[in-house]
Amino acid sequence: MELTRLLSSFAALRPRIEALIRGRVGCRATAEDIVQDTWIRMSKVRNDEAIENHASFVMRAAKNAAIGHLRKQNRRSELDAEVNELLWQSVDEISPERVEMGRDMLRAVEAALQTMPEKSRRIFLMNRLGGISHREIARRLGISDEAVYYHIRRVVERLAELRDNID
Repeated sequence: MELTRLLSSFAALRPRIEALIRGRVGCRATAEDIVQDTWIRMSKVRNDEAIENHASFVMRAAKNAAIGHLRKQNRRSELDAEVNELLWQSVDEISPERVEMGRDMLRAVEAALQTMPEKSRRIFLMNRLGGISHREIARRLGISDEAVYYHIRRVVERLAELRDNID
């Protein structure tokens, strides 16, 4: 396979790209994933003759990929904080009344989950109880990371409504 000018520029700049992304995301493995995703995106560009400065284009694409990753990570952190707040509110004292209230809440959560579409419920449980990452869920189900985020967000919003109604 003959490399396009764009991919040749990417290959020449790869050490610099890896360093740039690793510096932004702070994790070598994540940086490698982002570099690989950027390579795949660059390989899909069909007409790189229209690009004036291939090196600049490649560096901008890598920076954008890192920024996109950080934005997704921030959204996921916000979602995780909401879920933790919903499920792990601090308990000052364990009493029979609090235990019963907890059981009632658990039944309400189970009932709310049953009203959710199967796919949303399944994705939420894979992530929150199974500990499976958004990316892995997306890969397993053949959907985008954004779709995974949407399904989890949908369930969290329903659980937040439930919490607000109970309070």
